[in-house]
Amino acid sequence: MSDVMPEGEAIRLFTVPITDSLACEAASILARFRELADGALRVSDQEAFDRNTGSPYRQECAEIEALDEPLRGERSSLHAMLMETADLTKDNAFDHVRALEHDILMQPPPVWSPLTLSRVVMEGVLFSEYLLDPAISLNKRFARVAGVWVTDARYAQKQGEANGATPDDAGGMLQYAEDALRRCQAAERFNDRGRLVGYSFDGESAPMDINITERANRVMPRWLPTPYRLTSGAAHNRPWMIGRARDLSGNYDLVGEAATVMAAVMVSLGSIETVVGLFGTYFGVDMSTTLEQMEEERVTFLYRSIAIAHAQ
Repeated sequence: MSDVMPEGEAIRLFTVPITDSLACEAASILARFRELADGALRVSDQEAFDRNTGSPYRQECAEIEALDEPLRGERSSLHAMLMETADLTKDNAFDHVRALEHDILMQPPPVWSPLTLSRVVMEGVLFSEYLLDPAISLNKRFARVAGVWVTDARYAQKQGEANGATPDDAGGMLQYAEDALRRCQAAERFNDRGRLVGYSFDGESAPMDINITERANRVMPRWLPTPYRLTSGAAHNRPWMIGRARDLSGNYDLVGEAATVMAAVMVSLGSIETVVGLFGTYFGVDMSTTLEQMEEERVTFLYRSIAIAHAQ
């Protein structure tokens, strides 16, 4: 399914050029959310390991520990790799939040790059959520990471072959992943044409990869309608959307629009809130104070931004 939003569905918050004051407000709220999230997530990691025996994370560790060897060791390693992958995609998301902070402050102001950066922020968070989703069983979680791992290994193989690597060298990661999953007793799932479409662990299955658009619509905050599609026109360089920047200028220049900054910021703030809530639930740490503070500061930012836009 294409995730490119059709013409006429763009969300336009503020149809005015970007000003220095708006850019500063936007960069400030992004940095503030990063600060709040960093503090909350550091606590979640420590408390999850030390105290929260009733958390999904600790329950899964106990479930793995109850297995016989060698399956216990193999699945324990897969579980650890899953944790590392979810943390990796989360960290990449926050790296792009930092990039967005600087991008917004550029002179002359950015045009469509804020939306593209915010899309990466959201993708990183959605990958973490897909893997750590507290609502699913451990076996389904294993099935999800198996599909993602093999899909990534195939991408790595194609990249290696494109760079001139031998088939054996290029396929090293894929061979390693397939061997590890076999030791974990993962069952391959094929469609009627014999194509691998996913993995199963003890009867729980998942497809080969995440459906980003579906995850965004399901787990992002309700105050963000179709957030993934919102960023698609810019990220895919679609003329119907990027041409608006030229229309705003009245000539052939490209002019950054306040609506772009606002949309990018709100998508990023929603992504940060999502990942804080996710890690709190999965590791069994109460994040309500941080999330309430984030909501309050997000609403304050929105009202301040409206005032800035109307003061022009």
